Amino acid sequence: MPRSDRRTLIAFFALTFALSWGVWGTGLAFQHGLLQWKLPGDPLSYLAITVAAIAVTGRFAGAGAVKSLLARMVLWRVHVRWYLAALVIPGIPALAAIGMHAALGGTHDLDALVPLTAVAPLLLTQVLLHLLTEELGWRGVALPRLRARFGPLTASLVLGSVWAAWHIPLFLLPGSRQSYPFVGFVILAISITVIMTWIFDRTGGSVLIAALFHAAMNTWWAATNALWGAESLFWILVALTAATAGVVAVLQHRSSRTAFLTVRIPVAPAAP
Repeated sequence: MPRSDRRTLIAFFALTFALSWGVWGTGLAFQHGLLQWKLPGDPLSYLAITVAAIAVTGRFAGAGAVKSLLARMVLWRVHVRWYLAALVIPGIPALAAIGMHAALGGTHDLDALVPLTAVAPLLLTQVLLHLLTEELGWRGVALPRLRARFGPLTASLVLGSVWAAWHIPLFLLPGSRQSYPFVGFVILAISITVIMTWIFDRTGGSVLIAALFHAAMNTWWAATNALWGAESLFWILVALTAATAGVVAVLQHRSSRTAFLTVRIPVAPAAP
């Protein structure tokens, strides 16, 4: 891994965690009476990723790398099948989990489902949110560098673990949507990252399609309430998502001889 990429990765992860956890930390301190105020987690904890992504890329990789990163945010000229994959694949484990849960005698709270009229606005809002924040960093900055060093599977395992760890403060804050078992969430995050890496590779490193996948995933979960239903449903969802990731990992391995990724990352000139 080039020195500039290694520095960029380390600085990106360090700054992202410092800023995001710093914001969430004020909420935890407020909760325990250590502060009389708190910073708004939404949107500051997410915008922290944006700041970190652009700042460290510019500092360690140079203006050319920032330009490349921003160009991949609007990389929309990909085959239509990858738009469909980003929209549909996240829903398959959710719908299958609900069906399997019902077949096993489980019940599902239909009143908790998002109304159909709210699905499209939710999806569009989520696309914009993740395009400008999380995916700009996780898939825009971190994934190409990890993938170049470790290959797609190991890069996904590393990034998925880091992504899950970034969410830890949310499991400690009251009123957070992270009310499910953390271990299951880690498995979900890694599995989702494997799938997203596969799509990322096949779209030339498009951050836009990554954001669409992330948005569709959150929208499917909200629309079906698969993530926040019965705990047994949650674990079925985790298992099916992991199984989907396993299939994708096999497909990725089989195509490795003709792997065409290659998000070229401009780097800053070496110091004399």
